[in-house]
Amino acid sequence: MSRHKCRRATSYQPLITRFDPKGAKHDEVISLIPEEIEALYLMDLLDLYQEEAALKMEVSRPTFARIIKTARHKVALALLGGHRLHLEVKRERYVVAFCSNETSHFESLNTKDKYLCIFNVENHRIVKTLFLENPAHEKEAKPPLVLAPLLQEYQVNFFLTKTLGQGFRNALGARGIQVIEKESIEESEIAKLF
Repeated sequence: MSRHKCRRATSYQPLITRFDPKGAKHDEVISLIPEEIEALYLMDLLDLYQEEAALKMEVSRPTFARIIKTARHKVALALLGGHRLHLEVKRERYVVAFCSNETSHFESLNTKDKYLCIFNVENHRIVKTLFLENPAHEKEAKPPLVLAPLLQEYQVNFFLTKTLGQGFRNALGARGIQVIEKESIEESEIAKLF
């Protein structure tokens, strides 16, 4: 009899979930499951060691090693063999953040606005809201230097903004934070983004 598989802790939420190579000759689609996506995110994007990554996923190091090996094999097969790649994503929980000058009506969404607004969403409902003084506004610091680490600390998956420079986009991307360009947003729309 097989063992019951433990649920792995995952937090990374890719925005793009399908990759179709131009001129693909295969109908087969290779799928990465959420734990494999998380393993790639932790080791290959955040550069964590297996021990650290295993702790974050709440699995043993040998289990993590098996997960990352399978994930890398699938990605290599898709890239080198010209297969389509699908990322299975469960959007049950995610964290959205943006900057705004208001805490109730969100119109400007500029990185130097007064507040950093963070919304935790579970099952299409906002379960926690946090408004912080934006350090890029207060100290007139550069957003990539002060906001990127803060967004990572609060485990933000998606950052909404009107415009974003390439340096800040790269800083967020290196932390696995997806950027969504929007002019404005209503609070009721946040839980319905996906």
